[in-house]
This record gives sequence, structure tokens and C-alpha cells, in this order.
Amino acid sequence: MNNKLNAIATFLRVAEAGSFSAAARQSGMKQSAVSQQIASLEEDLGVVLLHRTTRVMALTEQGERYRRDMQLLLEAMREAERRLNPADHQWQGRVHVQLPSGLGQIFLPHLLALQKMNAGLHLMLSLDDRIADLVSEGVDVALRLSNEPPQAHAARVLARIETALFAAPGFKPVDSVSELAAHPHVRFSGIELEAPLRLVSGNETIDVKVNTVFRANNSEALLQALESGIGIGGMQRPLAARALQSGRLVPVLPAYRLPDRFLYAVYPDARFIPQRVRSIIGVIEQLLPEITGNI
Repeated sequence: MNNKLNAIATFLRVAEAGSFSAAARQSGMKQSAVSQQIASLEEDLGVVLLHRTTRVMALTEQGERYRRDMQLLLEAMREAERRLNPADHQWQGRVHVQLPSGLGQIFLPHLLALQKMNAGLHLMLSLDDRIADLVSEGVDVALRLSNEPPQAHAARVLARIETALFAAPGFKPVDSVSELAAHPHVRFSGIELEAPLRLVSGNETIDVKVNTVFRANNSEALLQALESGIGIGGMQRPLAARALQSGRLVPVLPAYRLPDRFLYAVYPDARFIPQRVRSIIGVIEQLLPEITGNI
């Protein structure tokens, strides 16, 4: 069994490194020994795990499926060992976290402090607003904003995030929803250009056709566009908080807001979530009441 576990570990190292030679260097093995372990594993399984040429190595379909399953298996074994001494291992190991760009900037100082205090922790942060493939990109947990729970993966709601309309203080005042169409707007580029702006107030929902003059794919660019006076736009309240306090932004039609979205912790596989991943989410959950003002 030990030989097979070693071979599986070598296979995972080869898959991650992208070549036999790189895996051999990382593990301190001879390249011939790495090749022999992979060949023995393939013979034992009765399938080809890797396509090999003189220049390129690639996982077969069966190889990719086996890689995913074995990665979970070995991680579960390591986690079982760490749980024997949970206090010593809570903040040890690699954690790849994907965060929305805007909220990620708010969480970042706290996560950096956590990293600084725990030398055994190896954080990898991806701050962007796209939907990553959690499995192929090796993401341990993603924080995603959505109107409803993600369907493809296990998810848990962490907070409700309100989005309201804002503009620079020198922008022409807007007194009614009907006036919005006459003003330039700043919007996220993931929204269709001709899509109406949906607003809610109590039980009332209104769709407004607006003139979008600036679009961007991340919150920081949208925030700067609003502060520069380009137009009116929706912004998550936590992201607009500092600009509001400093007077760089003012609310527009405060009785209305965009439909609420929820912040979800999304996991690639609910069958096994390492304790260090749960602990990272625990830290973020402790910050959310102050950041959002609600749960």
C-alpha cells in the first residue's frame, strides 16, 4: 500500500508540475524513478493517466478524474493527521481563496495579518470578479456574490450585501426615478449593455432604461469612475462606505436600491472541507457584521 500511495503522490506532483523532470527536481528523485512509478501505477489501474511525447505531457480524461479524486483522498488523510493535534495545525497548509475584487480589498489586511502570525499557513488569494472553475484552478473556497445559491457546488450564505445608487457630490441632483434616464450611468461590464436598471423600494420593483457611458469589470474602476463624476452608478454599500464618509460620493435616490445579493462561501466538494479552510471563512464571518451592517 505504501508503494501505491507514494506512486499516487508522485502522479499528483507530476500533474501539478507539468513534467516528469520538474516533478523529479521537486521531489529529489531521478526522472527515471518518477517515470517508473507512473508506469507501475498505470499498469495497476489498467488505464493511461498521462499522454507523453518528447515535448508535451498532458493528463488523459481518466487521469484528470483520478487526479481530482486522489487529491481529495490525500488531503483527507493529511487533515485526519492534523486533527490529532488541532491546535497545532489549524493554521497550517495551503489555502487558495477566490474573492470578489472589491470586498477582497476590505478583507485583505485581515488575511495578511493572519498570514504574518502563522508561518505554517500558505495563502493564495485571487481577487477578481469572474467565476473561476474551482476544481481545475485548485480553489479551496470562493466568496461569490449572487442573487441565489450557486448550483454547481456546495455553498453557504454568509451575508446580505446591499447595493445603492451613488454619484459625485457635484453631480446634478436627481429627485425621481423618471429622471435617471436623462443622466449618464456607470455599470459593471458583466451586465448586458441594454439591460435595464432594476430598482426596489419596499414591495415596489421598477426597471429603468439608462444611458450607460462607462463600463468596467471590477469594483475599484467603477468606484473611481463614480468619484470622478462620470455618472450615476450602483455600488455595494461596504465598498462605498469610505467615499461616503469622506464626501467623495453622495447617495442618489436613497429610498431605492438595486436588488440585494448574498455573499456565499462556495466549496469545490462538500464531502471534505479542511479545517484550515473553515477557519479562514470563520475569520471572514467575524468581519462581516461590521462591514455590512447586517447578517
